[in-house]
Amino acid sequence: MTLRSLDLLSPSDWKRFYSYFRDREIADWNGAKPIRVPLWLFKRMMLDEESSGERYGFGIYVEDRFIGSVELYDLYPYPPDPPVRATLGIMIGERSEWSRGYGREAVRAALGFAFERLEPPLERVRLTTFLHNRRAQRAFEAAGLRRVGLRERGDVTDVLMEATRSDWLNPPQP
Repeated sequence: MTLRSLDLLSPSDWKRFYSYFRDREIADWNGAKPIRVPLWLFKRMMLDEESSGERYGFGIYVEDRFIGSVELYDLYPYPPDPPVRATLGIMIGERSEWSRGYGREAVRAALGFAFERLEPPLERVRLTTFLHNRRAQRAFEAAGLRRVGLRERGDVTDVLMEATRSDWLNPPQP
């Protein structure tokens, strides 16, 4: 599994990426609705947010095949100030690649980028997942995030998770 910057996606990878955002089941797992904008606008919005520093997004590749994306977004404070925290989002769009460990690997790689390679590094990365999405919670915990709370939204319960740079650089010893 490797990560590649979004500006390196091929035209066919962009089409596949776009199809994931239009897929109802994938949108449901992300607590969203399928997007309705055309492909050209989807690509433009994503690349504009990248170039403005509002997001750091990566394509997830397995043996040179695009299977999904991982991103750091909701950077705070907002550009041009250097961010100290972000929200992490991940999507494995290829169903045949679900439950194969690629999500965990991609999250670890994104956290490594956030805490070790980004200059200046982030101090905190957060994410939210559904309480019923146990598979995702296990992957996130294995990647280095910890559960920090629950949030009720009507009939939906979210699990709040985070990783800090301090914990990443000094993991607890078993």
